[in-house]
Formats: sequence, C-alpha cells, structure tokens
Amino acid sequence: MAFRHVPPAVRAATTARRTVFATAALVAAVGVARFTPLPDALSLVAWPALAAAFLLDTALSNELGVAVGDAGFWALAVVGCYVEAVAVVAVADWIRSRVGSPFRSAS
Repeated sequence: MAFRHVPPAVRAATTARRTVFATAALVAAVGVARFTPLPDALSLVAWPALAAAFLLDTALSNELGVAVGDAGFWALAVVGCYVEAVAVVAVADWIRSRVGSPFRSAS
C-alpha cells in the first residue's frame, strides 16, 4: 500500500479525464517540437518533460550503461508528459478547492 501517503488530489489526478487531455496536449507539443523547429516560447510547456527525459536518459547511460537511443528518449519524454500533466492537474484541483471555481453560479 505505497499509495496510502499520496495526497488525495494527486491520487485523483492520475486517472482524471483532464490529465488525459493535458497529456495529449503535451505529447502533441513534444511531437511538433520533435519534427519542426518550434520557437522557444511555444515549446516552453514541454520543457519539464524533456528535462526529465534527458535526466533519466543520462542516468541510465552513466550509471547502468544502458543506451536507450533516440526512440527511447522520446518514450521517456512521453512518460514525462504524463507525470507533468498529473502534477498540473493535481495543483489546479488543489487551487480550485482552496479558492473555488470561477465558473460556479452565485445562486
């Protein structure tokens, strides 16, 4: 039961529909960045996922001698996109629970 200490907002964000949409948007940004020269301002949202992929790729190579290659790096970037989306959705839900949603009616 390792998930017992995970905050409820993070647990809920791992399977939320918003997480799927955020992951798809980040993967699309990474895919477009992979195949086209995007300006830095447009690819900024995917930088945490790409940094995590680079860190994992470097650690695997330096510590374990595992070369994941180009396809492996982009697979790690997709996993990084999912983790980034979970974090964004969990923080957004936490803020919404503290502040309230601006879309609620006043009645």
